Formats: sequence, C-alpha cells, structure tokens
Amino acid sequence: LIYRLFFAVLMSGGLRKTIERSSSLNRGPIGCRSMMRVVRVVLYTIAACLISLPSASAANNNCPTNGPPSNATWRFTTSFPQGCNGTACSYFLGVRTNENPLFLDFMMEGKADGWIAVGYTPNPGMPDADVFVCALIGAQVTILDTYNIPNVYSNVVDSSQDLCPSSMSSVNGRIRCVFSRAIKTNDMVQDKDLNQSYYQLNGWTDASGSSSTSIAYHSRISTPMVSTSKLNPTTAVSAVSAGMASLDPLIRAHGILMIVTWPVLAVTGIFFAAWMKPALPKAEWFQVHRAAMLASLFLGCVAFLFIFVAKRGTRGLVSFVDPTTIAHFAIGIIVMALHILNPIISAFRCIPTHPRRWLFNLVHGTFIGLGVELLALTNVGIGLALFGSRLNLVTVASPLAVYLAYVAFLITLIGALFFIYTVIAITTGSPPLGPSVLKPLLALIAPSSPVPTKTEVVIELADKDGVDTKTPPEKPPAKPPSKDAPLRWAGLAIFLIVMVPLMLAVIILIAAL
Repeated sequence: LIYRLFFAVLMSGGLRKTIERSSSLNRGPIGCRSMMRVVRVVLYTIAACLISLPSASAANNNCPTNGPPSNATWRFTTSFPQGCNGTACSYFLGVRTNENPLFLDFMMEGKADGWIAVGYTPNPGMPDADVFVCALIGAQVTILDTYNIPNVYSNVVDSSQDLCPSSMSSVNGRIRCVFSRAIKTNDMVQDKDLNQSYYQLNGWTDASGSSSTSIAYHSRISTPMVSTSKLNPTTAVSAVSAGMASLDPLIRAHGILMIVTWPVLAVTGIFFAAWMKPALPKAEWFQVHRAAMLASLFLGCVAFLFIFVAKRGTRGLVSFVDPTTIAHFAIGIIVMALHILNPIISAFRCIPTHPRRWLFNLVHGTFIGLGVELLALTNVGIGLALFGSRLNLVTVASPLAVYLAYVAFLITLIGALFFIYTVIAITTGSPPLGPSVLKPLLALIAPSSPVPTKTEVVIELADKDGVDTKTPPEKPPAKPPSKDAPLRWAGLAIFLIVMVPLMLAVIILIAAL
C-alpha cells in the first residue's frame, strides 16, 4: 500500500509537471488551466484506483471462508505410535485440501503440556524448516507460524503470521489445533511453498515457557520425528511413515572415533604408564604408552574435525539454549586443547634422574594426563546422552547404558588396583610399586631401602710383558620385573577382556543409529 501511494503521488505530480510544461508552450493561459483541471481529475482518479487495489499479499494471505469441518476426512496422516487412534496417540497430524483449493487444512493433536508442531524442510533435519506450532501459552492455546534458521537449530517466530486458526483447545493434557494455511504465500523466505516436496518434521514437548514471540526449547527426549522420505503436502494421499531423526554420518563417525580415542586408546595408554612400569622394567611400557597416546591424538583430531564439517563450521555447532550441548561443546574444546598440549610438554621433559623430574610427572601425568582423561570420559558420556536422547533411546541396550557399565567397571578395577598396590608399597617398603600419583607420599611413609651407588669397577692386570691393562666396566645386570608382576598382568588381562567387548558393543550401537 505504501509503495502504491508513493508511486501514485510521483506519477500524478510528474505527469502534471510534464503536461504543464508542454501545455505552456502550445496553448494560452486559459486553455492550459482548463486542460489542467481535466488532467488533475484523471490523474487523481488513477492514483485512487491504484491505492484501492487489493495487494497480492493480502489476497494470498486471506483466510478461507470455511475451515475444515468437525468430521473432516484427512487426505494423509502421521501418528505416533504409528497406526494409533484418538487418545492412544502421543501425536497425530491430519492434512487435507480446503474447499478453497489454494489452502490446506491441518489438524494437530498431542499429549503435551508445552507444544506440538509440524514442519517442512528440504533436508532430513531441523534447520531451514517452516514450522507450525500449536503452543500452550499460559492457559491459552495459540497457533504460531515459525521458522528454523538454516544451518542452526534456532527457531524464530515468523514476522508474517500466515496461519488461519479454526479451533484450539487443551483438555486433560492434550493440545489440539485446527487451522489452515495458503499453499503459497508471499513470504517465500520463511514460508515454504507447500506444493513442493519436503521432509516432514513432527514434534511435541512438555517444555513450558513459550510466548507469542518465541517457543520453549524442546527436550531432546522429544526430538522431532522425520518422515522416511520427502512428501508433497498438497498431493500426498497416504499415511506418512516417520521415525526419529537419524544421525548425520559424520556425527556418527565423530562418536565412534571419540569412543576409540578415549575409553579405548587413552585409557590403555594411561593404564600402562600407571600400573605396568614395574612389570616391564625395560621401558616396554613406555613404547605402548607413547603409541596409544599418539594414536588417540590423531583420531581425536580427526573426530574433532568431523563435527565441525558436519555442523558447517561454528554455525550450528552448539545450541546456546541447551545446557547439555553447551557443556559438551565447552568440555570438548578444553579436552582437545590439552590433549594437543601434553605431547608437546613431554617433548621437553628432563631425564628421569633429574632432581625436578617430579614436576614433569605431576604436570604431564597427573594434572593434564589424568585430568583430561576424566573430562574426556565425562564428555563421551554426555555425547552418548545426546545421541540417545535425540533418537529416543532410553533402553538398557542404548550406547549410553553400555558405556556407563564400562565406566562402572573401570572405576571398580582402578579402585581395587589402587588399594592393592598402595598396601604392597607400604608393606614392602617399595614406593615405586605404589600408584604413580601417590609415589611422593609413599616415599615419606615407607622410604625404600638405600640402593648402593653404581661405581666403576676397574681391574688392573699385568700382561706378560708387564704392561698394565684395564678391563672395561661390567654392565649392570638387567633389572628384573617386580615380584608382583603376575598380579599386574592379571589386572591388565581383566581390563582388556571387559573393555574390548563393551566398547565394540557401543561402537556397533552407534553405527546402527
């Protein structure tokens, strides 16, 4: 309307000036004035007609004369559980063509105290979706036209509300909305043309806090279902099969690689450094430790890269309205930064006999090494919780349940080894046999017996010519494995026997999501 008014004023004023100039050259003053009166009437009439013409937007967005009848037959439906009827459905959607063929009718009903919704998106995920929300705001049910921003998981209320409500209600914890929408609106940025093919999203939640300007963030347990294939809402004629949102292959690969990185490789490397030194006195433990940690660093970096590629950089990487994803994101950044730093620190370590070697052991092994591992194991659990809740996996066979069983086993085993080797170190007066983190304390409680210093033994002999010769010093005998080595190997065997099948189970479950 504003554009037309502006155009009409310009047109009438511009033409008037043009005619005045041309008339002043060809006619006398009296003829010019007479002609201008007629021109003014004509031009103002044209301007008034332009202003009064109905806009295309208004014409498209007017609601149909009649909404769907109470006994409407729905052309296609979506329900959860599939095939349910009435109040047995946690979610139900019906779609039909209105009596006015330019509109579609929708009926949504679900068991929720927050909102229920249907959305249409070109990709099998939440971003870039046109979403219709039936929300309980206070004690009133409201229908909202909303939009999910591309590449992220943020929802905004559409600036142009193009939905035509017929009836809305909330009875006994069930929300119900019946409404219509033009198949094609003038808002082609946030509204989808419903005569095209899209994946259909269906969601519901008990999350409260919605308003006319924003909807409450749904919990991951109620993550929307996604149609198994694209459909055209205007022409679809059969029930729509939908399942919980599948995982992006790169996100799945991220999870699998992180499982291999932390619960498998990193824990194995730390196990050898913490418990296997006395059983492998020739530093074989160090070779295993270094190989496992470097492999975990490489795979961790690859997995870290995968999630950025899957989320298209930093956009969409984390939803800042969900504390769980914020925690996973923040911990992941910290863990990877320290995981990269620790090998750099080890490259500048001092020799084992240096008086300040304990400082390196404290920083590299305890503060960063064990600290990062604890953070990483926690973050893996958070990640698996995000996986499972996104897909409604709450059974004992979920990846998170199996992982928690592994963590419980690991805590039990490490606790038992910690206790056993502390007792051995104290009773035998051998601090090196105790847990690495307690060696400085054990050295004070149970100091080890003094070890004679190594001296070079030189035997002077006289050869037959009376010339003295010196024999080279004898190499000290190889240090034997500690007496408790069988116990340490038994602990390692128990760890591997339990860890390998459990982690394989987690990986298989993630791959099958």
